[in-house]
Amino acid sequence: MIVPVGLSYAQVSNSTMSDKTSMNDTMTTSENATTSTHAMTNQTSTNETMTSENSTVSQTNDTQNAVKVSDFIHQAVTDFKQQGDDTRKVIFDCRDRLSTAASGDISSIKNDCSIQLNAIKAKYQEERIQYHDLIKQYRQSVMVFLSDARGLSVGKTTFDNAISQLGMMMHSAMSNGKVTGQAATLNNTHCVNPPGGPAYC
Repeated sequence: MIVPVGLSYAQVSNSTMSDKTSMNDTMTTSENATTSTHAMTNQTSTNETMTSENSTVSQTNDTQNAVKVSDFIHQAVTDFKQQGDDTRKVIFDCRDRLSTAASGDISSIKNDCSIQLNAIKAKYQEERIQYHDLIKQYRQSVMVFLSDARGLSVGKTTFDNAISQLGMMMHSAMSNGKVTGQAATLNNTHCVNPPGGPAYC
């Protein structure tokens, strides 16, 4: 009996084709893996860039909000001085009117003065509430702004640190779901017009 020692041409050809196909599959898999790796690297790089940009935008927004709080405190101090001046003016005017009034007019003058004083108080009430809320929430930073608004010496470094610290606190409060109201200068554009008296704007 004769046993064939070699392989037939068909077997050699099929074996070579099988090796080539296997090699092509390996190369394609390798190319796909490389492409996938590049895509993942690009996606990671893009995500890191977007995260960095979002972080920068977030920090900018926090700083802008802190500056708005500072501006609000400065405006509030000015407005509250004006409230004091308006109140004193009404009190002095009422005192003068009462000193020269007939006994029958005293009750009417007191009532009129009370209405005017309540109107002045109402005009600044919302701003005072917001002012007190900011002091409660961000006392340390707000006290720096308050000192600066009152004309006391506050160093630039201290002021900048207060802005930075307030920005971080506001960011932390928003991250934890505690949304705080945006401070905005009221400028007291709403007028109060008491009956029988001048409008307070």
